[in-house]
Parts: sequence; structure tokens; C-alpha cells
Amino acid sequence: MKGVVLRQIRAVQRVRAGAEGPRRAEDGAAYGWRRAHKHTDTPGEEAIVDPIIQGVLNQICESFGFDDEDRSA
Repeated sequence: MKGVVLRQIRAVQRVRAGAEGPRRAEDGAAYGWRRAHKHTDTPGEEAIVDPIIQGVLNQICESFGFDDEDRSA
């Protein structure tokens, strides 16, 4: 019974995280843009793209709950 409830809670968390996806992506992109311009006013393309990708991925990963059971599936 406990396992079923935990799976249902995780499913609800994923649905909520999915609804937040666009906002999380925007927040991550904004963070990456600021990070790319932290030490220079004119960063190159790679210096812009990499922090934006990292920022977006970090924000999205924060939206989802991961545990060992999910990773082994």
C-alpha cells in the first residue's frame, strides 16, 4: 500500500513539474544569459549557449524528484 501511495505522489509531482516546465526553462535561460555575461560584455556563442543549456537543465531537474528506484527502471 505504501509503495502505491508513493508512486501516486511522484506522479502528481511530475504533473505539477510539467506545468512549470516553460517557466523553469525561462528561468534557466535567464540565469544562463546572466552567467555568460558575468565577466565580459561580449561573450562568444559557445560562452552563451553552454551556460543557458546548463541553467535550463538545472531548473528542470529541480522540478522532478529522483530516487534510486526511478533510476533503475
